[in-house]
Amino acid sequence: MQQDLANDRPAKPDLRSRRRLRTMQSIRKAAMSLVSKHGLDKVTAEMVAEESGISLRTFFNYFTYKEEALIPPPLGFEPAAAETFVSATGPILEDLVLLLQDRLARLEPERENIRVIMEMSGSHPRLQSVRERTFRQYEAEFRGLLGRRLGLPSEHPTPTLMAAVVSASFRVAMHRWVLDDSITILEALCSTLSSLPNLFDPTTR
Repeated sequence: MQQDLANDRPAKPDLRSRRRLRTMQSIRKAAMSLVSKHGLDKVTAEMVAEESGISLRTFFNYFTYKEEALIPPPLGFEPAAAETFVSATGPILEDLVLLLQDRLARLEPERENIRVIMEMSGSHPRLQSVRERTFRQYEAEFRGLLGRRLGLPSEHPTPTLMAAVVSASFRVAMHRWVLDDSITILEALCSTLSSLPNLFDPTTR
């Protein structure tokens, strides 16, 4: 599944998107730094804004509350990359990996931060809620793309079920990646997706 992953890479985001991403990354870096020093309960949005060198108003242009600033942004797909996936004719899971590879590469430097966030989520309901909402956004993105590729409404049972399975696989892969420093998140996802065809066959376990 990982062969030829270097080919057909998604187009680079435009300048405005890159600037927005850099600002979000700067805010997230400041938020993680403050939380590691003081704990989540003692950190405020005002503190994060000051640490980031931005106004509180600018902070709220990006995030509704401080917990959101700790979560990596939704995957988001460039229009050209999405169209490539929709019009592709190869195995869907392999084409999905091709679509995701650059986005997953962005998460690699975030391993330790995501590990900390996962640990904190158990005792911070709002942070857990933000994580759950992010995964729902992932699933909605997958559902829309899969529906378009199959020529079906996104609410149709087929893309809905496929997106739910892919989203669950992404969760499992991320958890494995966070706990195992020897693998990349792309490797964890490929391994998880590769197990799906035989998942309900006891003879393959």
